[in-house]
Amino acid sequence: MPAKSPETDATLSVTGSANDEDLLFAWIAETCRGEIVRKVQASGGNRRRSWAVDVRVADGNILRLFLRHDPRRTHTGVEPYTVAREAEIYRTIAPISIKAPRLVAAHDDLRGVLTDRAPGIAEFRYLKDPVEKQAIAGEFMDNMAALHRFDARNIAFDGGAKGRIIDHVTKEVTLWRAMYEEVGQPDPLLDLAFGWLEGNMPDPDEPPVIVHGDAGPGNFMFHEGHLTTLIDWEFTHLGDPMEDIAWFSMRCVMEPVPDFQDALRHYERAGGWRIHRARLLYHRVLVSTRVCVIRHRNFASEPAHAIVSRGLNRRLLVEALSAASGISIPMAVPVTAPEGERAWLYDRVINDLGNIIVPQATDKKAIAAAKNAAKVIKYLKAIDQLGPAVDEARLIALAAVLGQPSASLKAGQDALSRGLCNGTVPFGRALAYFAADTMWGAQLSAEASGSIAHRHYQEL
Repeated sequence: MPAKSPETDATLSVTGSANDEDLLFAWIAETCRGEIVRKVQASGGNRRRSWAVDVRVADGNILRLFLRHDPRRTHTGVEPYTVAREAEIYRTIAPISIKAPRLVAAHDDLRGVLTDRAPGIAEFRYLKDPVEKQAIAGEFMDNMAALHRFDARNIAFDGGAKGRIIDHVTKEVTLWRAMYEEVGQPDPLLDLAFGWLEGNMPDPDEPPVIVHGDAGPGNFMFHEGHLTTLIDWEFTHLGDPMEDIAWFSMRCVMEPVPDFQDALRHYERAGGWRIHRARLLYHRVLVSTRVCVIRHRNFASEPAHAIVSRGLNRRLLVEALSAASGISIPMAVPVTAPEGERAWLYDRVINDLGNIIVPQATDKKAIAAAKNAAKVIKYLKAIDQLGPAVDEARLIALAAVLGQPSASLKAGQDALSRGLCNGTVPFGRALAYFAADTMWGAQLSAEASGSIAHRHYQEL
């Protein structure tokens, strides 16, 4: 394992090669009996690489397809999210009257899954008309309601819809705890979250349903004012429909809808399950925990995304725990420190990137790389200025929650993890510590995060 500071994450290796991709594209051409005339790599995604692919077939028509590829040559560890499983998801949802990709082919050895491709984009934030945004959010809820209404009792996927919802939620929490523990690097916030999730599972008297598992803005496509397809079904499983509503709630933090409450009412009007507040609050904790586990495993290779994601999602997890447990979190005092002697140097580079390099660049990848580099430099500037003060504040807060000082941050955080796992640190006291800890962490990433630094879950 590489050295790890308090503001970085553990790393699991991701391997692959350009040759794999060449073989995949040759397979696509052979499978479709045509010629690839266009391929564009998509941005985003934590673990998969994706491409829009156009294939001209014998009659001259163009097949518009989408390829998802797992670059890891060997799939080891506890997580089950293989491309073979993803292909099975598409087969399972095919009979449901929803807008979703249709499976074209899958290649287990090359770890690729090929589907059709709907028109449009997924960047909901680009829409400026609030009426249009709300209408598309309504269409999304229509699809969620249809997915959750589907009778899943006879499907074979995910072991079948047997037992109660709590059985499937237990399975999900157990899986994600194992994915966290597999890293071998304790994180006391995740220990707190998993302990609470395991002790507070709702047990509704309703049948389990197919859950998308990452639903909301950013994971649906839209075109000319209408939703065209739901994407990214990788985490689909059986469980509680309120989990998908919780995902929608989280994704609305990043890409808000104009009227969140109306979107929830639309889901009910469309035939979805009744919105159950306590269960929704529980699943906000679960989805926030899952995002933090992904960050802890560090699948994303883009440092700027990791910085922004960590600062936001750890704070959201604390807020979700507070709301679900009914325990208010005290306001912590932000740290302050004079501007560092190298501040002028950071500012100069940030200015050059934003006002000289980006405006004159024409390559989209170069522009994105320059913007991401500026975010990283903003973060380094904050570490330079506030890092020592944050470390000192954390040590003082750890001493208060543990009842004794720690020799280092790592020693204190490890002791906190042990205390949470063996029950010697009370939940409320730990939650108050993390309210301060994540606020200080968000301070460090605030300039890099922009407006997202000040976003919160919507009130229910």
